[in-house]
Amino acid sequence: MSFKCSRRSLYQIVVSITLYTWTVLAFPGQLHYTTTTSARVLKIPLLSTAKTIRRRIGRRAFIHQVVLERATSTSVGEIESGLSSSPASNHEKRILYFLSTRRRNPSSSRRQDFHIQGWRWHTKSLARDAARLQKLASKTEPNNALTLKEACDFVVDFNMMGLHKIEATLFFPWMKEKLTAGTSRNPELRTAFSCAMDSLENDRVAVASLGNKILRKAMLACDTKATESRRAEAIAEVAKQSANLSNLVQQMISVEDTLLVPAIGAIVSTKEQKAFNNKVLMKLGLLDSRLHLVGMYEAVWEGDDSTEMELFQEVIPGISRKMIPRWKRKLYQPKTYMME
Repeated sequence: MSFKCSRRSLYQIVVSITLYTWTVLAFPGQLHYTTTTSARVLKIPLLSTAKTIRRRIGRRAFIHQVVLERATSTSVGEIESGLSSSPASNHEKRILYFLSTRRRNPSSSRRQDFHIQGWRWHTKSLARDAARLQKLASKTEPNNALTLKEACDFVVDFNMMGLHKIEATLFFPWMKEKLTAGTSRNPELRTAFSCAMDSLENDRVAVASLGNKILRKAMLACDTKATESRRAEAIAEVAKQSANLSNLVQQMISVEDTLLVPAIGAIVSTKEQKAFNNKVLMKLGLLDSRLHLVGMYEAVWEGDDSTEMELFQEVIPGISRKMIPRWKRKLYQPKTYMME
């Protein structure tokens, strides 16, 4: 059965635009919005999409619980030790040497050889939100702790868990498999990539543990049965752990951009990277994607990196970029206004 444009509801068109946005994230350069593009181009199987949304909503709570249960087994000492910097290890040196000898397209930058930009920008968005949460907590009093909890829910339950849903089930396993399989003839380099991915996975678990602690302390801060001093201590702990969270995610971004992003660009073909992103799209929440896109935009522009901003302009189509101010005003700011 075909659906005529005239019969489509506003909801269907919004969902179509959302799908289009994430499809362009997955396949930059292949889809371009022009003035002749109509809603007919954005046609989707709406009935099957509705069923998929219901399945994903149920799965999200399950994945969230599994990650947090694993995270609670990580000690605070292990987390804080991961925040300290150390000289480049042997595996980092091996990877850097390998990258110095490999470049698929000499005229492009390492970031341009990588075609899963949404993951990078989402990680930057989490680091930014954690830093904003720390600032909010540092000026919060027990009598307005409920607002702090709302911010914690957004940063941890929405932003962090949205990122981890993709990383834990799809992206990290795929990246590790591609990096180790692509270097099977070089055992030392293969081991180096395996160590780098194991370290990154440990950091992800530590991030989840910090998020879990932030949520628990935010709940205590709102407990009117607790003494005011205990609630104040809980708020101070939210500020401390939010700062740790931001620092750890920034550390992960540094490793990813220095070692793993250029390695994927050098080893995995453009076609295969984009094909993998099709699987990622199946895991993304259709309605949540608008909020995530606004967060990515805010993180990229706040970073003030001209190369990153140009890449965002290149990857995200005009129709989606024009929608960002509206999505920010109608959807994003009502959930994040307290961190502005």
